[in-house]
Amino acid sequence: MKTRWIELRAKYWNNRPAQERRIILIVSLFVLPVVYYYLLWQPAHVAVAKLSVTLPSLQAQATKLQDQALEVDMLHHRPALVALDAVALKTSISESATRHHSSAFITSLEVQEPNSVRITCDAISFAMWVSWLRELEQEQHIRADAISISALPQAGMVKISATLSNGIIQ
Repeated sequence: MKTRWIELRAKYWNNRPAQERRIILIVSLFVLPVVYYYLLWQPAHVAVAKLSVTLPSLQAQATKLQDQALEVDMLHHRPALVALDAVALKTSISESATRHHSSAFITSLEVQEPNSVRITCDAISFAMWVSWLRELEQEQHIRADAISISALPQAGMVKISATLSNGIIQ
C-alpha cells in the first residue's frame, strides 16, 4: 500500500512544476476549511440543535416506559383472581349497581353458567354505563365479555345487552 502511494505521488505530484505545486497547496489551504465547514461542522451543528429539541421528549418517554415497566412487574406479582360463581357474581353486580345508582335502569339480570351474568338495560345513559363498567372492572375485576349497544332516540341514551364475567375464562 505504501508503495502505491509513492507511485501516485511520483506520477501526479513530483511531475508538476514547483510553482503549480505551490498554487495547489495555497488553494487547498483555503478550500479545505470551507469543505470542512460545509461537510462536517454545519451538519453536526444542525443535528445538535435538533437533538437538543427532541431530547426532553425522549427523556419523558423513557421515564414513562420505566414507570410502566414497574407497573407491569407489580402486576406480574399480583395474586391470581378467584373466579366468582354465577350467583355471587350476580349479587356483586346488583350491589354495585345500587351503589352506582344504576339499579333502576337494569331490566334483567340473569345467571349464566359457569361464571357469567347476562344484564339488559332498556334505557341507560351511555356515560353512566361506561363509568359503571369501569368501576366494575377496576374494583371487582368484573369484565364485559360481550356487549350489544343500540342507540335510542333520546340524546346519550342507549339500550345495552351484555355478558359480564369475573376471573379466569374457562
